[in-house]
Amino acid sequence: MDKVYLRFVPGVLLVALLSAPPRPVSRQGGGLLLPRPGLLKTLFRSQQGLVTDYFWVLLINRIGAASRPSEYRQIYDYADLVTDLDPTFWQAYFYSGLTIPVHLGKGDYVNVEESSAILRKGLKHLPDNQRLSFQLAYNLMFFEKKYKEAADIIQELSRRPDAPSWYSALATRLYAQSGDFDSSLSLSMALRDGAEDEESREFYAHRVQEILQERLLRTIDEAITRYRQREGHLPDGLPALVASGDLAQLPADPLGGRLFLGEDGRAYSDAARFRMELIQDERTEDGERLVPKPRVTNDDESQP
Repeated sequence: MDKVYLRFVPGVLLVALLSAPPRPVSRQGGGLLLPRPGLLKTLFRSQQGLVTDYFWVLLINRIGAASRPSEYRQIYDYADLVTDLDPTFWQAYFYSGLTIPVHLGKGDYVNVEESSAILRKGLKHLPDNQRLSFQLAYNLMFFEKKYKEAADIIQELSRRPDAPSWYSALATRLYAQSGDFDSSLSLSMALRDGAEDEESREFYAHRVQEILQERLLRTIDEAITRYRQREGHLPDGLPALVASGDLAQLPADPLGGRLFLGEDGRAYSDAARFRMELIQDERTEDGERLVPKPRVTNDDESQP
């Protein structure tokens, strides 16, 4: 009789649990007050798949119903519980990690930490999942600005036989943006030398020159910063950096262009429309991308 009773109680609890979705209750200090996964596993050992599916449905409902940043944050709590119940449930990691971040405008996002946390949890249990890896790399490059870590992930993904060809190019760009020019150059040179077709060889040969150009522009940026901090204003043009001693000489552009000081106080070359950075989607009212213009001075080198 006792054995029958012990089997009956979890069944009754399961029916009660599944009868109506509970209204989420927040715990003190943030986050939702949800059942502990250990308790659920103990009570519903033989019905664990059904319980997991139940909280997965609640997770999907929360994704569909969320409208405020705090509600998107609650997706993490459901995802964390679902993946505690089933650590191999990749869809719970992926769709929650994809949905949780909320754009507040002007490049500001919230819930990024929770998004990356659930994706990292997924990769701990499913290290070969390409979708989770790329989504984490996306978080790192666009939300967290951790370009080196993102580059490492993309480079690893590029080694897969089914990886798209642009993964390697993206990795070289991310290494350069992170300031790790040695890794960026090494990877680009290896891809250039190992290319099986002329088009790829030319692309990575050009990428090597782009990386050298970006490294040079970063050096000029540092000189501009030193000048501005000392003088309290931007130099009139790049020759002023040589006259002030902040640069020994005005270097030659590896891509053969003319270097100039942009109106945003950074160095540019007319041989490249953009610096070797991820281009943020910032547009004018007419839909055109914002491209830095040269500072207007009397120096010939400052003209476009």
